[in-house]
Amino acid sequence: MRILLAVHGFPPTHYAGAERVAERIVKGLVARGHDVEVFTVESVSTPGFRVETTPEDGFIVHRLYYDVKEGDTFQNLYDYPPIGDALRRILQRRHFDLVHLISGYLLGSQVAQVAREANLPFVITLTEYWFMCPRLNLMHPNDSLCSGPENDNKCARCLFEEKRRYRIPAQVAPNLMNAFWLLAQQAHFTTTKAEAIAQRREKLRRTLESADLVISPSRFLIDKFAEFGFDTRRFELIRHGMNKPAFTPREPTARAPGELRLGYIGQIKAHKGVDLIIEAVLPLLDTGEKIRLDLWGPDGEVPEYADRLKEQTAAYPSIHWNGRYDGARVWDILMGFDVLIVPSRWYENSPLVILEAMHTGLPVIATRLGGMAEMVQHEKSGLLFGLNNAPDLRAQIARLLREPGLLDRLRDGVPPVKQSEQELEEIFAHYARLVEQESDFLKT
Repeated sequence: MRILLAVHGFPPTHYAGAERVAERIVKGLVARGHDVEVFTVESVSTPGFRVETTPEDGFIVHRLYYDVKEGDTFQNLYDYPPIGDALRRILQRRHFDLVHLISGYLLGSQVAQVAREANLPFVITLTEYWFMCPRLNLMHPNDSLCSGPENDNKCARCLFEEKRRYRIPAQVAPNLMNAFWLLAQQAHFTTTKAEAIAQRREKLRRTLESADLVISPSRFLIDKFAEFGFDTRRFELIRHGMNKPAFTPREPTARAPGELRLGYIGQIKAHKGVDLIIEAVLPLLDTGEKIRLDLWGPDGEVPEYADRLKEQTAAYPSIHWNGRYDGARVWDILMGFDVLIVPSRWYENSPLVILEAMHTGLPVIATRLGGMAEMVQHEKSGLLFGLNNAPDLRAQIARLLREPGLLDRLRDGVPPVKQSEQELEEIFAHYARLVEQESDFLKT
């Protein structure tokens, strides 16, 4: 079978959650003998438009370079016609059996349109909320959680407050800004933005509902889309799988007697809640608790946030900022923890780092929110704490220090993780069904 997989970024230059999902599926399909090509965005800040095609590890990658700010930036983020033109040229040169889109960010509407024109089965794997949220993650610019897109004016305000001239007043005088936005709903600048959001909403709703199959790795994500009126009859829950390490993980790193080793792996950004870990841990250290905290992740993406936290922890030698890590090192890194902390402020769907931790038998402390609360069973495979509640997080950490046997019980309760082979079996069974259905349809 020949499959075209589209995703908004692809390793090695892009290596976040959706990109890693795409890489795992691509390599799994190639290992099974399938012919795979990847259609991806390499840069959105390069003048002009070009496609670079290269063979990589048994498959072909088409990388797009363009400048999203040439023209209507808002529309270009979700519906940029040159993307469709580039994909048409690829599909005209070779026959494909199916198109699989991961996430939908940047590429979604054009990939869906071209796949439908070519009468190809079309699959989408959701990794976040792009089809309902212009900011992708249902977070307000002040890093507070959004309940969802109840109306276009609400979304317009959210986008305006990405700009400093609106964001700062909203932080300093929220009640005054609430009154301002209520009055501004009829102003030209807000109605124009609301109309653009309505256009986006309808375009992406049609895109999502044009898919023959929508794969979701969490029940929460399906329910969230259903809550806001999306047709979820073609949604299918398929949990992520994990590749077995190519080596046997080493024994856990030796620790000081009585020391609790906490770890974080991910982006050093506010929506990931790294500051909550610091706020939770420092008072415990101040009272003499034996804790080692290792934080792994790129700290240059929002340097002012990372720098503030580093300054706050500079006097604590047991807190270690380790920076960016190579994906192949994740198993060794995890083996240096007793517990992984995932304190996200947004509706995480199915964080791969939780699966990786569980794959090594590591308990997880996570926010009681979104897909995280599906993955971590409180007091069985880990512990949950309230959203934005650093004292609650501190209390859960303190339990591990003070309740005899709790850490061992949580380790024993960590469930086995689905293997990638099983996930691929489920996905490929759907591929085969859709391709057969399309073939039968074309014969009639």
